[in-house]
Amino acid sequence: MTKYEIMFILSTHLTDEEKKESVAKVEDILAKAGAQEISTEIMGERKLAYPIKKKENGYYVLTNFVIDGTKLIDVETKLNITESLLKYMIVKNEK
Repeated sequence: MTKYEIMFILSTHLTDEEKKESVAKVEDILAKAGAQEISTEIMGERKLAYPIKKKENGYYVLTNFVIDGTKLIDVETKLNITESLLKYMIVKNEK
């Protein structure tokens, strides 16, 4: 099991309730894939470095988790079809 983190950006056009549901959906996708020790930090709304889908701002969320690296393909497949996500990146956490 390896430590990873996912930074994902949600649209700021979502309501607060929709943002919470989207964060819960990502956590659920991770949990169903076998992730453990899931912890989420809401970083809030920030200006994007470049426009994504014609949006200038995004709602940033950072989630740390532990998972078997072979399960990440399943996670990414499900994240790719999640409409509320503007962008995401999963990286190995060396800490």
